[in-house]
Amino acid sequence: MPLTHPTSVLRAVVAVRVVNRLGGFGMSFLGLRLARDLGMSLSSVGVVLAVFGACTIPSRILGGVLATRLGARWTVVLGLLSCAAALLGIGVGDTVPVVVGSVLVLGLAYELIEPATQAIIAEAVAAPRQASAFALLWSTLAVAGVVSGLLAALLGRWGVSAIFVCDAVSSVLAAGAAVVLLPSARAERHHSPWRAALSRRLLVWTGIGTAHATLVMVIVFMLPLAVDRAGHSTSTTGWVLAVAAAAAIAAQRVLSRLETRMPPATALVVGHVMLAAGLAMWATGDLAGLVLGAVLEGASGSLLLGTYQATAARMGGPGLGAAVMTVFGLSWGVASVVAPLVGAPLLAAGVGPLWLACAAGSLALAAGHALRPHPVGRLA
Repeated sequence: MPLTHPTSVLRAVVAVRVVNRLGGFGMSFLGLRLARDLGMSLSSVGVVLAVFGACTIPSRILGGVLATRLGARWTVVLGLLSCAAALLGIGVGDTVPVVVGSVLVLGLAYELIEPATQAIIAEAVAAPRQASAFALLWSTLAVAGVVSGLLAALLGRWGVSAIFVCDAVSSVLAAGAAVVLLPSARAERHHSPWRAALSRRLLVWTGIGTAHATLVMVIVFMLPLAVDRAGHSTSTTGWVLAVAAAAAIAAQRVLSRLETRMPPATALVVGHVMLAAGLAMWATGDLAGLVLGAVLEGASGSLLLGTYQATAARMGGPGLGAAVMTVFGLSWGVASVVAPLVGAPLLAAGVGPLWLACAAGSLALAAGHALRPHPVGRLA
């Protein structure tokens, strides 16, 4: 199946990622596994999660290199199987060294698949349709996220370990799907992809994306801990994740009808304001605030994640997909380092300070996009 057949390629990517996403809820419970199950302090958990984030940076770079040399299929397979082994170690390990070591291995494997899957879309889908292609990927992952959140809520009754074991199983199944479905052909080669990808505008956009990614990673790392500190059960976090995913589905359907008429800057402003409002509701700590906040947080993701990624993808050209998406994807590695170092002290001060500080950061990004929309507009 050639990489130039957009519909077939996109469906294959979506299928593999959905299978993986069905069990992809373990990431949100790393902090809870370390703090509650193993008795580590919040400060120690913050350091471990920061090192995990640091490991995702070379993981992303290696994923980009492998995607350009091995092709998407085997890069994705290798990444998924490596994640499965690490997740199993986190789930069944009963000592701090074993679990922490597995967390670090997970960090080194976690980003291997991202450049490959994103590059397939960037290379195979025509530029005018890339936003809707990323939107389709995000929307279908949100569908799987609903099931994922429900599974997390149910598995939480048997402890956090069960969540990681299930996540490992889904990674193995996704690797099998990748072998069967993903194209074996490699995209067009560029004689110097990394040098060509390192444009000034991509680096600037990566810096902006890092600020957004940091907010997302604070949510990923700290939500289960914040819910636990507010006096709610582990299952509550699963239901909150399910509500957020369902809201993302609904918002994505609206966005798909408006994307051709909505400038990227507008989508980013609206998305960040919605995110800030949702985080402010989470600051209350009560169940109603968690649910309403999850609706806004999930809906904002449909506007923000696809727009940030699609804008980056349009900065490349033939043969540059993996390199461009690797460079932009480093924003998530940096964010994974910064988020726990920022989030853990804020959570130590209380649930309210954590989410209100994140809300302020989201409003600052909204203001930045509203005041300087032209760079985004030119790229879109």
